[in-house]
Amino acid sequence: KGPASTRPYRPSALQSRAFLGRVVRGVAMPSALKARQGRPSFQEMKAQLDALRKPLASRVEAIFDKYYAICQETGRKEVVVSEADVNWKALIMSLPPPQNTEILGCGIRRILLKETECIYEGVYQFHVERRDITQVRFDYREAFDDPYHNYKDKSFKDDVETALRAAILPQLVQFKEMMSKDHQMELVSHISGIALPWERAVVQHFPLTFDQLITAFMNENQLKLENIKLEFDEHHAYRIKDQELLDKWRIFHRSQAHYRVISTDEAMEQDHL
Repeated sequence: KGPASTRPYRPSALQSRAFLGRVVRGVAMPSALKARQGRPSFQEMKAQLDALRKPLASRVEAIFDKYYAICQETGRKEVVVSEADVNWKALIMSLPPPQNTEILGCGIRRILLKETECIYEGVYQFHVERRDITQVRFDYREAFDDPYHNYKDKSFKDDVETALRAAILPQLVQFKEMMSKDHQMELVSHISGIALPWERAVVQHFPLTFDQLITAFMNENQLKLENIKLEFDEHHAYRIKDQELLDKWRIFHRSQAHYRVISTDEAMEQDHL
């Protein structure tokens, strides 16, 4: 084995653990939080990204209404729009090409709400005053071409019918509750006569179908489905934007609609509900 002075030193297990303990106590352990020290939080990063996006349609509508009211109250033909948190460039670049780049031009100096030069008086639109002092108008609604902001001249027939049906849904539920006697949750099918639990009972428009009611309402008010404006609804996807028209439809439906109760299986065989 040789003399003890020439043998390599091997610390015992106890000595090794003691040494490591001193090292651990002397040096701070890394952590995920300390690794992120000095960096932006999730909320801060989200705020930075939001600043790069175009504003929500509801926000732009509110801005338009705010400055339009100022013009009406003061009699002014134009007013400077001062909204520091709005990314107007992102909004303009969301317009259909080549309109977006043509309107942006050499860059934005400021945004105005200004009376538009046309055959009608009192028509206001947003205008971009560019860095070369030239001005051009734009319609912000054209920047929101998606299913949730239907600003186009025509609406889709199926979407309007969805909104009309959603508007009278409480009336169908009310009829279903009225048909439940003595607080029993079973109803009777008008076709087969069998008892139905609440969840298997369907309310059907009968004898006039739902489509016939819509046609009658459209004729009475001299309307076309594609001309009814819609807006996003978080529960039913679409709702009628014109509140007065919405109220008219609900009143008409309550006075003209008749129903019957059928089962879910029977409903699958029906052409209309």
